[in-house]
Amino acid sequence: MAITHGPASSRVQQATILLGLLIVIFIWALFLYQVTSSRQEILSTRKVEHRNLALISSESMKQMIDRASALAGLIDKGIEPGRRRGDMVVNLLAEDPLFNRLALYSPAGEVQYASHPTSRDTLAGAWLMQFREHQQRFGDVPMIPQRLGDEASSMDRPVWRLPVLIPARTGDRIFLMELDVGYLVGLLQRVSMGDTTFIQILDETGREWIRADSGGVITGGEGVGRIQATGDAEMQLGGMITGTGGQELQRQYVSRLDRGFTLVVNQSVDEILRPLQAGHVRQLILNVLMTLLVTAIILWLRRTLIGQQQAFQALQASEATKRQLIERLEMEHARSSRAAAIDHLSGLLNRRQFMEVANGLLEEQRRNRRLSSLIFIDLDRFKAVNDSLGHKVGDLLLQAVAGRIQRSLEPADLAARFGGDEFVVMLAGQRREEDIEHWVLSLSQHLSATYELDGVEINNSPSIGIAICPRDGQSLEDLVQAADAAMYSAKKAGRGHYRFFDQSLNLKDVEGFLLEQSFAEALRNHDFILHYQPQVDLETQEVVSYEALVRWQHREFGLLFPDRFIDLAESSGFILPLGIEVIRLACEQMRRWRHEGLPVTPVAVNVSPHQLAQSDFPAKVMNLLAEYHLKPGQLELEITETAMLDEQAVEQLHVLRKAGIRLALDDFGTGYAGFAHLEAVPVDKLKIDRSLIASICNTHDDSPIVSSTIILAKRMSLKVVAEGVETREQLVHLKVAGCDVAQGYHLGRPMPAQDIPAFIERFGETESLV
Repeated sequence: MAITHGPASSRVQQATILLGLLIVIFIWALFLYQVTSSRQEILSTRKVEHRNLALISSESMKQMIDRASALAGLIDKGIEPGRRRGDMVVNLLAEDPLFNRLALYSPAGEVQYASHPTSRDTLAGAWLMQFREHQQRFGDVPMIPQRLGDEASSMDRPVWRLPVLIPARTGDRIFLMELDVGYLVGLLQRVSMGDTTFIQILDETGREWIRADSGGVITGGEGVGRIQATGDAEMQLGGMITGTGGQELQRQYVSRLDRGFTLVVNQSVDEILRPLQAGHVRQLILNVLMTLLVTAIILWLRRTLIGQQQAFQALQASEATKRQLIERLEMEHARSSRAAAIDHLSGLLNRRQFMEVANGLLEEQRRNRRLSSLIFIDLDRFKAVNDSLGHKVGDLLLQAVAGRIQRSLEPADLAARFGGDEFVVMLAGQRREEDIEHWVLSLSQHLSATYELDGVEINNSPSIGIAICPRDGQSLEDLVQAADAAMYSAKKAGRGHYRFFDQSLNLKDVEGFLLEQSFAEALRNHDFILHYQPQVDLETQEVVSYEALVRWQHREFGLLFPDRFIDLAESSGFILPLGIEVIRLACEQMRRWRHEGLPVTPVAVNVSPHQLAQSDFPAKVMNLLAEYHLKPGQLELEITETAMLDEQAVEQLHVLRKAGIRLALDDFGTGYAGFAHLEAVPVDKLKIDRSLIASICNTHDDSPIVSSTIILAKRMSLKVVAEGVETREQLVHLKVAGCDVAQGYHLGRPMPAQDIPAFIERFGETESLV
């Protein structure tokens, strides 16, 4: 941290105080926001609950009114002829606890029948008028009438009978049926409501008929408020927050206009928000503590800055000493950087430093519109010198070559040893292409002259590749690659040659040449490794085998996949020892699993037709199984369709199958072999190629070829394996089609052997693959 004083220190103090103030403001603003948002959230949640309760309760109320209408209809028809109507009504009312009394009125409102003597002699005119208006709007449906003046004047007393006006089916008469409020309220006792929650039933004018909570009917109160629904819709929903009696109520209501009532669910806002209060108090305390903490930190920082300001004079006194120490360290760093940039054997730049310096030199040459040339030099038969005369003479030869290269350079040129017997030179300055070629020819002659090293005369020659910028590449990496390709072209032409790069040189061919040269050494050093891809039984969803896939851990190119070297191995003949090495590695891994106490899962290995053409191939395989004490059934060989057409290969397959080794036909569906050829080949499995699986997307017309192949293979008693399964939809389709085993990225990627235990543990925790 920079140490300031004077006005700068004062500004830092002011900025610190301002930052602390902003933090405190942010803390309290966040607190207010959280309080507001949590309040709105819990009110919204309770609003939904109340609305659902209002809907359910109003629907129950509507069904009770409809029950009353049905009962009135039965009475109107005169059930059980031969009995007196009075007996029938009493019996029907006694059978249903919901209904208390019933009266039948003429169209003029005069009583024609009453189940109890205390029933009204005449139907109230307001009720009669309201009922006729209701019939005009909604037809012959029952309704709850408005509460009359006498009932309204006694709102503080509970109402125990709720009247329902019901049109008679005969004549123009009207039934008045009274529902038992106690029975209705008893239903609410099963509903979990808060201490302040209560339900109201209002008439069309908004007057309260009933108010009840889960404890029973309660009396009305002043300032409850009224809700008046409008419109002709049969049902209306709504809600509000109202202040009554010194407290806020959240209210949700459902208006059943076709039945003449509104049901309201009320709860105190204080009760709704009560669960938040404890959290708000804790947050308030935390905010106070945070404010005190920020204040303390600001005071401490201010005091620290003042102390730094006072100590600045003392620090200035030691600044000169520090500067001297820094300069000394920089000198040491420069010396160590130079040591790290130089190759200790040749005295030239090493590869890393050359790439760093040459990039800048190349950019400068391009700015000046000058040609640049990169020369790649490789000594011929240097390995033979090392092997025959020893590494000491080899090192002396490298030093002598580096000296001759260094003496041939001009001041603007660069030279480096890239490693081993490879040297690289960048020619800069003002040279034409003819000058570059003349310099290379002169260097080749100098490097081919006799060396006298440690009393031994050595004749050696270089192979040289030349790349020119900007013709052969724009970047240093492109030039190095092009010069390297040209050098290998010169080496293939014979010793002591040089070549300019041109586009006819195939860099891939150069890489293939290098790989072919290192095949034998890679086999000796066991540079080939196996990765294992699981094969999963679709019925049991267990890993039943692994396919072994070979990789080349190349010491220069890194990890190489089969597409980089298998074709080259087949064309060069190395496929025979490579195939045996792969089987050996698979057997060795299965033995290692057994020694580690793990289950020995069968391993499938790909076999080339060239291997099957060898008469001793079955014997070699059986010898490996015996060497590693494995059962023949633990090894599976996968063959291609080409082997089916070779008579000698088919004979070898019969020998292997008779010995107990399982056989699988790989990549079925991509070649020219069909089911007719399978009758002559003793295979146990049929592996459907990934190109056919890729077309499956789990639709009704997915890949009929795959489905047909599975059916025919089943009829030939062959197990079917699907390769390249990458989606769950493909897996579902294959299982439905009857496929036995699947492998692909959806189930598991190829992995080293040491990763298999962790994979098995994760795979076992998977609930279902399909």
